[in-house]
Amino acid sequence: IEQVPPMYSALKHRGRRLYQLAREGREVERKPRRVTIHELALIELGENGFEFEVVCSKGTYVRTLVEDLAAALGTLGHTVALRRTRVGPFGEGAMHTLDELERIEDPAALDRLLLGVDAGLQGLPALELDQEAARRIGHGQPVPFTGSQPGRVRLYLAGGRFLGLGEARPDGSLAPVRLVVVSGTS
Repeated sequence: IEQVPPMYSALKHRGRRLYQLAREGREVERKPRRVTIHELALIELGENGFEFEVVCSKGTYVRTLVEDLAAALGTLGHTVALRRTRVGPFGEGAMHTLDELERIEDPAALDRLLLGVDAGLQGLPALELDQEAARRIGHGQPVPFTGSQPGRVRLYLAGGRFLGLGEARPDGSLAPVRLVVVSGTS
């Protein structure tokens, strides 16, 4: 669908955040953006409202979706409660409320809840680099690559330390995209 971003959003208009303009009482024209609604399921229908579950693409403003649904029904609407149950590969089981975290007194127990920096990238193929290739990648240089399909890959130093993201190119090279830690690879 095409969705017009709300004024209370972090998008920029001429270098300023929309929410800053909105707080000043200003409204500017916003271009609609294409978002995808993969699923929209009615959970409960009440006398004065409804509850639904949505699976949507990034960039979707759910509060705006609620207002748009109400408008399509010939009425007005607003969001009473909003609960995110999944972000990318992370479902509710990996989520913790602030109250839960504040109740944990043992720092080691808190540390065990932390996920590795590469946890959100598990859908990408992994490549292990030898010391020399890791050094060159760490200096921003592409390295020769013979492997799978071109595209984004997770990069690891032999032994398992995550280095960052790389791009396997059709020309047979592997280039750095975003690196996390490269110290100790030279």
